[in-house]
Amino acid sequence: MNDDAQVVREIAAVSDGDRPHIILHYLYAPSSEAASKIAEELKQRGFRTEERLGADGVNWLVLARHEAVPTEELMASMRRSMETLIAKVGGEYDGWEVDVQHHGGHAH
Repeated sequence: MNDDAQVVREIAAVSDGDRPHIILHYLYAPSSEAASKIAEELKQRGFRTEERLGADGVNWLVLARHEAVPTEELMASMRRSMETLIAKVGGEYDGWEVDVQHHGGHAH
């Protein structure tokens, strides 16, 4: 299992940690139907989603993104929520990453 708290600290070290970031969650479902079901539920929760066949050619990736300030509490809660959701269809939660906004504002 990933150490969410460590990752959150690393994000804060290289970015404006108190500002909202785009957070990406990777969920793998065993079929396109299961992926669609998960994506629909995530959309109802306010996520933007993409569905596509995973790199293994078997499982379907549901990429869910939202904007939030990545805190240890939020990410631990999100992990539990995602794991519970994907378990309903026999899938797997493969973790999250952040689109890091670096210190100093926008890149030119």
